[in-house]
Amino acid sequence: MFPIISAFGVLSAFLGLTFTVSGQTENSSNIIPCTGVDCDICSVFQLISNIVSFATFKIGVPLGGLILAYGGIKMIISGGNESARKEGVNAIKAAVYGLIITFAAWLIVNTVLGALASNDWKNSWYKFEGCENKK
Repeated sequence: MFPIISAFGVLSAFLGLTFTVSGQTENSSNIIPCTGVDCDICSVFQLISNIVSFATFKIGVPLGGLILAYGGIKMIISGGNESARKEGVNAIKAAVYGLIITFAAWLIVNTVLGALASNDWKNSWYKFEGCENKK
């Protein structure tokens, strides 16, 4: 069971590095969606969404995966040492709790942004009405 958790942790860490920040403009390497005078209210909402998505998917998921892998490896190589095994279990618990908190925060921020940015926020999870055609 624990080797599977470790393999999943390593796999999710590497796959997490390939996520793109959702909802970015055409130049997907930039978190800031505008330059200088072309910034408007849509750019502010897009900036907040980009920052939250970057922190969640580019930092949180790989870090959680690495901590899951560390905990699984620590449990595997503990060799009967109860304190080392307990440290591995605590690392896995911390990673799972951290990922739950991270995704809950992402869900809350995106819901609030969607509610503030459009009238029908249920259909605009990543995109804001009136802002789709802006560049």
